[in-house]
Amino acid sequence: MPQASEKYRHFNSFIATMEHLNEPWGIKDLDSRHIYMNKAAFLYTNTPSSFAVEGAFDHEFPASWAECAEDLQEHDRRTEESQQRVAVIETHYWYGRETLSPFISEKLPVFDERGNCIGTVWSAKPLDTLTPLKFINQKKPGVLTTVTDNKSFTKSELDIIFLMLQRYTAKEIANIYNASVKTIENRVYTIYQKADVHSLKQFEEYCIAHNLENYIPVRLIKKGIHFI
Repeated sequence: MPQASEKYRHFNSFIATMEHLNEPWGIKDLDSRHIYMNKAAFLYTNTPSSFAVEGAFDHEFPASWAECAEDLQEHDRRTEESQQRVAVIETHYWYGRETLSPFISEKLPVFDERGNCIGTVWSAKPLDTLTPLKFINQKKPGVLTTVTDNKSFTKSELDIIFLMLQRYTAKEIANIYNASVKTIENRVYTIYQKADVHSLKQFEEYCIAHNLENYIPVRLIKKGIHFI
């Protein structure tokens, strides 16, 4: 089991636990220097296993997300100052993927025996989505994805499908696209024809069967750190 140096001996009990977790976990000190990351965190951050994590700042990592170092450190400061859990949405090319993926990252303050904050513990998990469709059917949230192998619809149609599944009306969608309601209704009609359905309920069932209920247009996902 890896251990932190003597300087960071307070964190060894955390490391003993994190080492066996499948989710990404890591530890940082009050200067935002990394102390430890488990194997899952190396995969999540697409960090080479040979990279020396201990003592490294975010901007020093050989990974594309290092460009978000300033916001990541702001996350550290807010956690330390509030002395409570702080969550953000981290959207980047996690796991070295070619598409953007939104993850929830939570940081918790760590205290020594005298009650002084000595650093932060962080973790990350995929951003779940609970659409109205899932809520009504009492289904568990799913993981958002920006990719789909469904070739039946154009990109603009997939945009509209996303809004339809959020229960937006034709008028609300028309306002978003600065289009006429009739134009949107015609597009919805075309979508229904392609799916061979005649109602929203039937179309929602189609989306479940064809893995479209968790799809989110990539244009709606902005790379970076977003505080919740």
